[in-house]
Amino acid sequence: MTTFNYYLAEHPTIVNFRWSPTQSYASTWSFLFTAVSSYIIAAVTLHLLLLITLSLSNRRRGFSLGPIPALHSLTISIISAVIFVGILLSAAAEIRDTRWLWRRTRTTALQWFLCFPVGTRASGRVFFWSYAFYLSRFLHLFRTFFSVIRRRKLSFFQLINQSSLLCISFLWLEYSQSFQVLDGDWVAWRVFSVCRKLSSHSVRVYDGLPRRRTLYTPGQTRRL
Repeated sequence: MTTFNYYLAEHPTIVNFRWSPTQSYASTWSFLFTAVSSYIIAAVTLHLLLLITLSLSNRRRGFSLGPIPALHSLTISIISAVIFVGILLSAAAEIRDTRWLWRRTRTTALQWFLCFPVGTRASGRVFFWSYAFYLSRFLHLFRTFFSVIRRRKLSFFQLINQSSLLCISFLWLEYSQSFQVLDGDWVAWRVFSVCRKLSSHSVRVYDGLPRRRTLYTPGQTRRL
């Protein structure tokens, strides 16, 4: 348990983390705008190309991706679980290390959860896991492309949802927003949601595999 806590809350990389354009990857406004616009353009372009290709080939269904969506969902679920545990351990460590300051300012743990003190900088344990969550949002973008390729469907809501969550997680870090710790509950819900989708993806994998048909005739059953 000590080793587990060290690598999730006490490692020097986590403790000394600082959100900075010079020290953190993908931490600039230009990168965010470029990533979001590229994501939307790529998704719309892929959707149009598939519509043209499938209409010319008279194909009604999309293409099967095999186990790739299931493996993608499994990867996200593992990452989300690690982030959830890491932010809980980091929050407990921050409370332990800064309790002396709270006594002077008459701040309670609940108040710290709900609203960071004025002047809080995006550094330390909690913001490290917020940064990890921000980076994990880029992996979620692939779900849109999977949906387009498999179902020939591009949802406007999905584009807005994925883009807005990416921007919100960026704003957490850029402006040291509060509610980051409590939003770990939201991450837990995402873990459950992803695991549920993982099971559905695993079932859909078999839809793309060839199956033997059973021909029923009076008095006998023959497999083709």
